[in-house]
Amino acid sequence: MSSNMKTVRIMVFMALYSALTIVLDYARESMPFTSVWANGGSIDISLIALVFASVHLGWKIGIVTGLLEFLISIVFSATKLYFAPYSPLLGFLCDYIIPIAIMGMASIFVKKNETMFRNIIRLEIGIALCMAIRMFSQVVSGVYCWTEASDIGSLTAWVLSLEYNLGYGIPTMIMLLIVMPIVYRAFIPVIEKRYKS
Repeated sequence: MSSNMKTVRIMVFMALYSALTIVLDYARESMPFTSVWANGGSIDISLIALVFASVHLGWKIGIVTGLLEFLISIVFSATKLYFAPYSPLLGFLCDYIIPIAIMGMASIFVKKNETMFRNIIRLEIGIALCMAIRMFSQVVSGVYCWTEASDIGSLTAWVLSLEYNLGYGIPTMIMLLIVMPIVYRAFIPVIEKRYKS
């Protein structure tokens, strides 16, 4: 396959996964049990598409796909942006850019010539690690950007931010750890067979 065709194919898949992420974002909005936290906290089912993009296209393209999806979702108002009252730039980075980019790296441990079982284990480790970094980034934002000015950096701010962010971050991680092996097992062999490089 020529280099140009490969590039076009990757771009088409990036667009497809970005669109699927936005569709899942809209679906999440209509599910009452996924959006019970204030200011945007929710069980994020759209990460299924982003993690799958990472597995299919590689973690580097997964990062770009995540950022592309984020930009597209802003344009189409699929993502509601909440700007922190204190340090809005730090809040924007810690609440949006770092978490979406880090989830694009979920497949960083997956190897091409490895058994499916081992790659699923590697993917699970990648998901858990990326979700931990994502949650830490969002907790830092809560402590330094969303807390009252007098409480910034305090123990109270850490406790409240942990409670809020882990409240939806852990269920999101559990959902990904359950769903992604099923998705991986169902689709990766088909994709690998159809689109051999």
